[in-house]
Amino acid sequence: MQLKTEKSVAKQDCEKDKPLHAATVEEALNATGFGKYNFGLLLVCSWTLQAMGMDLFGTSFVVAAAVCDLGLTMQQRALLTATPLIGVVLGAQLWGYVSDTKGRRLTLVLSMSVGFVFAALSSFAPNWKIMALLKLASSTFTSASNSGAYTLLGESCSERSRGRSMLLCTCSLMCSQAVVALFAYPILPLEFVYWIDFLGINYRPWRLLALVMSIPCAATACLLQLFHESPKFLVSRGQQEKALEVLKKIYACNTGKKVDDFPIKKLLDQSEESTNQDSFLKVMWEQTAALFRPPLLKVTLKLFYLVTIIYMTGSGFILWLPYIMNNLFSVLEAGGGQGMNLCTVIRYSTEAVSFTGNNTVVQEVCNDTIQETTLLSAMSYGALASSINLVLSLTCGSRKRLAMIIILTVSAAAAILLNLIAVPIAGGIFFFFFLLCALSMGILSVYFVELYPTSLRGMASCLSVMLGRSSAFLGVNAIGALISANCEATFYVWSVLLLTAVAFSWFLPEDKKPRK
Repeated sequence: MQLKTEKSVAKQDCEKDKPLHAATVEEALNATGFGKYNFGLLLVCSWTLQAMGMDLFGTSFVVAAAVCDLGLTMQQRALLTATPLIGVVLGAQLWGYVSDTKGRRLTLVLSMSVGFVFAALSSFAPNWKIMALLKLASSTFTSASNSGAYTLLGESCSERSRGRSMLLCTCSLMCSQAVVALFAYPILPLEFVYWIDFLGINYRPWRLLALVMSIPCAATACLLQLFHESPKFLVSRGQQEKALEVLKKIYACNTGKKVDDFPIKKLLDQSEESTNQDSFLKVMWEQTAALFRPPLLKVTLKLFYLVTIIYMTGSGFILWLPYIMNNLFSVLEAGGGQGMNLCTVIRYSTEAVSFTGNNTVVQEVCNDTIQETTLLSAMSYGALASSINLVLSLTCGSRKRLAMIIILTVSAAAAILLNLIAVPIAGGIFFFFFLLCALSMGILSVYFVELYPTSLRGMASCLSVMLGRSSAFLGVNAIGALISANCEATFYVWSVLLLTAVAFSWFLPEDKKPRK
């Protein structure tokens, strides 16, 4: 009996000597590896971002084909096209609060589900005002994925694969307009008309396109149910046990081993949850104010300036892509363009249209099918942007600052060259490279995940989205007036703005070498 007791005591002492396998959540994520779970989450987050991009930027194609049915003037057309950008601004801070307090996955499921309903209803709008309200509502909800998808993905994968995964995720956002063009290519040429009596509308192909564009929102909301909440978020809310269970399941899915084989048995307490039961508005204010106080103030100012320039350029000019490409191809098809740069082509095309009279302009705008060259140019840009972003994702995951500096420098150089090179098709190619500054959006999202604490990450990301889309909205309206007044000066000014962004990028924190 005494011998048994001594063995028992020896066994207990031995167990005490064993390591408890306690680790931080970052170390635990590194232990899960990168496998099927992360790859599946990468795909779903990518589709979620693409669904949001289709809701935001696909409206330009729908509006172009709906001008006759809705009786739109040019001002109404511009306002309806830019309305989704306003929705992003209205919902950004609210979704930041929900994401940081209720969870990343819940935010995405809720926002994409409700966004789908409003986006689908917009296809039945009897007039442009109701359509604008419905698109405003849908974009207010779907815009949550602009930060939520990046945050959920970044907080669910290891440090080594985080940057690369988030840059890959950006590929889908970059080609969202190309996907809309791909859907529009077979749908808009259809010639069906169905009268819906109780709504007083003709259901035509552009309405079907609007409905088809809403379906990815519902699909991604369903697919997100297959994945877990961010373990980093759970730890920040003091739910270590639940976070550990999530990490075990990720580990088992990635490696094919049993849940109990996960080497980490305990997570260190890194709770950032406030014990004060403050009001909703006070919590939102505290989360926002914390971003503009040391030690985060300098980081916030640098990143927010970059957000302003990059979104004003990438998202602002992308909505002018159909207009500029239509002018370019119309001049080339007419046999003109010799010795012209891109701005001269735009002026030449505008002057040529003005001499043909209003009937020609109305006939072109009221055509139910968008010009084939417009759709093909959108697809080409999407393919180019996605391909370059894919290369960046595979090669620059740990060299984000260098990649951003190169992208912005190339974009600034392209803005200058499209003025200097008097070859129309070359001007169109340089314009594509000018738009590629939007590739920096994915890199910025990585910085927002890496440089802010978990409890402020959602708010910081959503405020950046709000600032970015506000800048894009102002950019869209300013670009039209500036191109008409002095096209060449517009691109020179934008090149200077991009070079200032290069200078700000230089002072971003140096990239950390990933742990092996």
